[in-house]
Amino acid sequence: MEVRFRSRRIMSDFASVSGRPSWTSGVSIPLPCAGSRRRARLLASFALATLLAGCQGGARVVGIGKPAVHVGSTRMGALLLPPEFWALHAELEKLFNQPVVFDPIINGAMIGRQLNDGRLQFAIMSAREFAEISEDARVELVATGLNSAGRPARKALIVANAASDVKTLADCKGRRFAFGPSGDLLLDKAALAALARAGVAPGDLKRELPPISLTGRLNALGGSSEIAKLVAFDGSVPAGVVDEVTYASLPESGGSLLTGASRDQLRVLGETEAVPEMAVVASAKADPTRVQMLREYLLSRAKNNAEMLKQLGVSGFGAADETLYADARRLLKGER
Repeated sequence: MEVRFRSRRIMSDFASVSGRPSWTSGVSIPLPCAGSRRRARLLASFALATLLAGCQGGARVVGIGKPAVHVGSTRMGALLLPPEFWALHAELEKLFNQPVVFDPIINGAMIGRQLNDGRLQFAIMSAREFAEISEDARVELVATGLNSAGRPARKALIVANAASDVKTLADCKGRRFAFGPSGDLLLDKAALAALARAGVAPGDLKRELPPISLTGRLNALGGSSEIAKLVAFDGSVPAGVVDEVTYASLPESGGSLLTGASRDQLRVLGETEAVPEMAVVASAKADPTRVQMLREYLLSRAKNNAEMLKQLGVSGFGAADETLYADARRLLKGER
């Protein structure tokens, strides 16, 4: 159990345009007025959240009276701290010997503004969220997450039903094509760019009509696994895009409607450019010593905390390639 001796106030502006810190992991609020049942319930809820957040990690005393280190992300948990950050939160407080607050911010652009202003010291972001940051923002890449294949980026594969007559990217013209969620950097933006390089414009694909789609494209919200299943078993969708990590995880044969597609049911037509994985970012105004401490921890010691890596959905961390993230920004803008 973790012992915490600190008081910090709750700020309730999670969705505000200022994006200032909206919750803390160590909480003290004024006692409710007599007879105020609603405030008493709030007090009890915050106390429970504090207890649960405080149980992450071993017994320790976090730096008394020290200012909090603020880490931004677009994630939010039901009990103040998103579950994917539970183990990381404990590790960061040990590393810095200071309170660490994960601030939920509405999007990557707003995270970028707060990093630039120094209101956030660090952030954990997807490649798309990082691409939303203004190019003028003064931020620094600290590290990048590694996927299950141990790589800092992944491509997607353009696939067709192996039994169909779609054998080249050009054959996708006039056909239904399954993309990932609208705006997804890999399964939507990169797929569109790959098709365009092969001479297949968005208007060349069979257009989807409302209510199936508001974009004119078939966007599978379930991502790569759903797309692979559509292409393998829905005769009206002969082609789509599947990320390479998901494709590699499919069984070689034996796919079914119940278990999903197998690789022998799909024909690979081409591939997209690589899109980087999760980014850990620092403000240019963050303490350089802290930035280096975090970088060294992620690159050298984070691999020893299997539970933290599992929660974050990465296999480890590697040095960030600025070129990959610059390419991601251009991809988001449609310049690739």
